Amino acid sequence: MSDQRRTSEWEILIGYPLEEAEQILKEEMVPFEVKFTVAPGEVSSSEDAYVVAVRDGEILGLICASPDWNVK
Repeated sequence: MSDQRRTSEWEILIGYPLEEAEQILKEEMVPFEVKFTVAPGEVSSSEDAYVVAVRDGEILGLICASPDWNVK
């Protein structure tokens, strides 16, 4: 059995600021949804968020996080 990982053409967006990724996907007319992940005890915010993962599907999923992952 082959252990090949299927890659998405949109994985290039990993590391992009959320605003830039949204702009690119809107220009390409790709349906997407944004989901946030945060450190325990923190609140998610789209301010200064970056794309940390991309999930393929009918609607492309952008998983985003703030660059501040300090644990208190």
